[in-house]
Amino acid sequence: MSNIKMGDIIKSKRRERDLTQEELANMLGVTKAAVSKWENRESFPDISLLPRIAQLFHITMDELFDYTLECKPVKIVNQYNFGLCLNDIEDMSILDHGTIKECKVVKNRGLRGDEIVERWEVRVQFMSTEEGFPYILQKCLKPNVLCDAYSVRLADGKIFDDDKPNKHFVCKEKVWEYRNTNLKYLRAMIKEQVEMGLISEEDAW
Repeated sequence: MSNIKMGDIIKSKRRERDLTQEELANMLGVTKAAVSKWENRESFPDISLLPRIAQLFHITMDELFDYTLECKPVKIVNQYNFGLCLNDIEDMSILDHGTIKECKVVKNRGLRGDEIVERWEVRVQFMSTEEGFPYILQKCLKPNVLCDAYSVRLADGKIFDDDKPNKHFVCKEKVWEYRNTNLKYLRAMIKEQVEMGLISEEDAW
C-alpha cells in the first residue's frame, strides 16, 4: 500500500512489549482486526491514535513514521587567490596544492644593492582551497619575499561573508591574516613588514 513502515514498527514494538494484537487493540480502543491491518500494511491508524501509539511505545512521532532527517553538514572552505612570481618560489611542489588561473610574463623593477635593475618575471594567479594554504606557501618561499592574497569563503560552492580573515600576507618568517576592514591591524602589520625589510617606508604608505 505504501513505503511507510509504520506497520512494521508497530509490530516490532508490540513484540518488544510482549503484547498480543488483541491486547494492543484493547489498550488503544480498536479491534484486533484493525491492528492486524496496520501490521500487514493494509491500512494506517487513525491520525488521532498516532500520539497515543508513540507514547505507548516510548518513541517519537518521527520514529513511528521511520523518518530520519537527512541533512549533511555544510562544508565551509577558504578559496585563496595569490599572485605569485615563480622566481620567488623555492619549492615548486607548491604547484601541487592548487590551480594556476592565469600566467603572464612581466617586467619588474627592483633593487640590487643600491642599483635599480629590471628583470622579467613569470607571474601566476594561483588559487587553492586547501586548508591552511598560506602556511603551506610560507614553507615554499625564498627568503625576503612577501606575497599577498585575498580569499573568499565558500559554502557548498557559494560565496558568503562572515568575520573570518580575507586578506593574507605571507613571507618566510611569518603569515599575517586579517579582515580588510581591520585598519588597526593593517597599520601594525605594515609597520612590522617595514621593520623586517620586506617593504620600504616609501611603499608602505
